[in-house]
Amino acid sequence: MSRSILYVFPHPDDESFGPGPAIARQVREGHAVHLLTLTRGGATKQRHRLGLSVDEMGAVRAREMQCVEGTYGLASFTLRNYPDRGLAALDPRVLEREVAARVRAVRPDVLVTYAVEGVSGHPDHLVAHAVVKRVFCALREEGRLHRLALFTVVEREGDPDADRPVALCRTPPGEIDARVTFNDADRATAEAALACYESYRAVIEAHDPLAEVAGGVPFVLFDEVHQALLDSLTADLPPVSARP
Repeated sequence: MSRSILYVFPHPDDESFGPGPAIARQVREGHAVHLLTLTRGGATKQRHRLGLSVDEMGAVRAREMQCVEGTYGLASFTLRNYPDRGLAALDPRVLEREVAARVRAVRPDVLVTYAVEGVSGHPDHLVAHAVVKRVFCALREEGRLHRLALFTVVEREGDPDADRPVALCRTPPGEIDARVTFNDADRATAEAALACYESYRAVIEAHDPLAEVAGGVPFVLFDEVHQALLDSLTADLPPVSARP
C-alpha cells in the first residue's frame, strides 16, 4: 500500500547522511517521499576551503540538492533559506508554520526528522527536532498525522567515534523501534545521492555515513510501543481510509 512520507531536515545532505538507503527503498516500493530542507547550508566550514561566501556556498549546495532530488526520485522537494547555523535565534513559530504548511500540502502518513540528540548535536539539528515534534503533536490531534519517526545512530560497545571528525550522539539499541533494511540497489542509490554533494566529498569520505546504517537505518518512533522491531516506517499504520 502506497504511503506518503515527509522528511524535514535543516541542511542539505542531512537526508543522505544515514537516511538515504531508507529513502531509496521507500521510493522503490512506490511510496511518495517528500523532502523539506530548511536552510541552504551556506555557513558550512567547507566554504572556506572553496573560497566561497555564505550565499555562494548556499547556491552550490542548492544545485547539488537538485541532483539529489532526481537521484532518489522524490515526489517533491522544498528548499528554504532560513539562516544556516542560526535556527535557534529564530522565533520557533516561524519554522513551525513552515513545517505545518508542508504537512497540510503533502498530507504525509509519516513525518521524519532527527532524534532528540540531533545525531551530531548540531544546534540546527536540535531545533529541527523540537519544531517538528511540536508540529506533529499539534496536527496529530487533528488526525492529520499517524507517525513521527526520528532518525538516529545506534550505540555500540567501545568508542567507535574516537577517530571520527565529529563524535555522534548515539541511541541505545533497546530504544530503537524500527530498522529499515535495504538491498544493494537501494544502497547504490544512496551512494549516488551522496556523490551529488561534490563540495562535500572530503567530509563524506571522512565520515563514511552509510557505514553507520549497514544493518538497517535506525529510527525511534515517538510515543509508540511495539513488541518487535519494525522493518519499515510504514508498518502497522492505520488504513489509508482512516485519514481525514
